[in-house]
Amino acid sequence: MKVVVDTNIIFSAILNPSAAIGQILIYGRRNISFFAPNLVRTEIQRHKDKLLMLTNGMSESTFEDIRDEIFSSIQLISEEQIPFDFWHKAIPLVRATDMDDLAFVVLAEFLDAKLWTGDKKLKKGLEQFGYTRSITLEELISINIL
Repeated sequence: MKVVVDTNIIFSAILNPSAAIGQILIYGRRNISFFAPNLVRTEIQRHKDKLLMLTNGMSESTFEDIRDEIFSSIQLISEEQIPFDFWHKAIPLVRATDMDDLAFVVLAEFLDAKLWTGDKKLKKGLEQFGYTRSITLEELISINIL
């Protein structure tokens, strides 16, 4: 199974790598390939100070180790590799919620993958268009990937 992970999921895994989200990304890779658009690297770096503050004392070195371990389990895909048609078709799906999520939806469509998002507003907005590619933490746990 292919799963595209959004920035919120990666944030959660960094903030608490021993929780289910972190464990799935770091260890639960049986029969699952994780993907994300390249822009997540920039997003994580841009929010690094905030993430460090939220960890209540995690050192920068530990943060970087956890981040790197998580990224080692995610294949990053350059947005430029995705044909324009996928972008064009996905715009109406995210226009009403948050255009910042466009690359994740586009990548899921391009890879014929599930979209694992922590953004409830995005998921609800996509469902209004009949989007069925979303997958939840509970669904990932239920397929016994850990």
